[in-house]
This record gives sequence, C-alpha cells and structure tokens, in this order.
Amino acid sequence: MKNIKRFINYLFTFATEGIFIGLMISIFCSYASHSAVYVPSSPSFSTNFSNLLNAFTASIILWAVTGIFFGFGSFIFTINHWSLLKKTVINFFTYYFGFVFLALLAGWVSLDLINFTKFTVIFVIIYLICWYYNYHKIAKEIANINHKIKKE
Repeated sequence: MKNIKRFINYLFTFATEGIFIGLMISIFCSYASHSAVYVPSSPSFSTNFSNLLNAFTASIILWAVTGIFFGFGSFIFTINHWSLLKKTVINFFTYYFGFVFLALLAGWVSLDLINFTKFTVIFVIIYLICWYYNYHKIAKEIANINHKIKKE
C-alpha cells in the first residue's frame, strides 16, 4: 500500500510539473509570436480541434504525460549497478524517443528533415545543459559530504 501511495504521489507531482512547464512555455510562445490570443500549442495542433478550449485540454493532457514520462525517466539514474555513462546513454535515448513521439503527436515538430534536425539539435543542447548542471550539483554535494566526513 505504501508503494502505491508513493507511486500516485510521483504521478501527481510529475504531471503537475509537466503541466506547469508546458503552460509557461505556451504562454512564452504566445507572446513571442505576437499573438493577441493565447494559443496552447502550435497552430497545426490547435486547428485539429473544434475550439481552443478543446485544444487547451488536449495540451494539458500532453503536458501531464510529458511530465510523467520525464519524471519517471529520471529514475534511470537511481540504478546503482550501472555506470554513469550507461545511465546517461539509456536516459538520453529514452527521453529522446519518448519526446519525439509526444512532440509529433502534439504537432510541435514535423517529420521534414530541416525541422526534425532543428528539434534534435535543440533537444541535445537542452539535455547537455541539464546533464551538466545536475552532474556538477551532485559532484558539489559529494565533495561537501566528503569534507564533513574528513572533519570527523
């Protein structure tokens, strides 16, 4: 029962984070496109719905699924018997292929070579920035722990 509660808590937390990040990005993109009307996703996605409210609802579901996917994908780094390289490679490809699927479904990227290449380059850059930040944050924590141990 305790594991089910923990799973539901993770599910809710990850979905909420995904919705929040998706909402912030969509607001930013609406302003950046100089639109007078809020658009929850790309115009090609929104036109698949009879009205913007339905497009917004579908976007919320996609943002929640994206948050859940990325949240649970982070657990790859908790596998202790794998090397950091193996965890990183598996995590990267899990995130990449999962996000490609969600991005295609949401209309955030099309399958033409130029747009797909741009998407991939942006994804790799963002992944590397996040990985670098987390790596150095954890290295700093480990150094602090080692320093405290040496003091004792």
